[in-house]
Amino acid sequence: MEQQLEKIHLGIKRLQDLHQNALVEIEMLKAENASLRDQVSKGEEDLTSVNQKLLLDGITQKSASSDVEKKQMKLKINELVREVDKCIALLNQ
Repeated sequence: MEQQLEKIHLGIKRLQDLHQNALVEIEMLKAENASLRDQVSKGEEDLTSVNQKLLLDGITQKSASSDVEKKQMKLKINELVREVDKCIALLNQ
């Protein structure tokens, strides 16, 4: 009878250890998940920025014939993009 009780106690102890290890692993995975989500978010922001720059460069090179015109167009487009970003920010509030 005592042997059976000892086996049960050992089994319970083993299950408690496994449970504690699983909880630690869950917390580590949650932290890793948050980190990866941050990386994805930053990557999306970088991609948006690069796409805007490529679009801007493409528009200015197709439309403007001189360097002065290209610079003026880039400035105007950047101004418009900032205004659109402000509008989006206001809508999100």
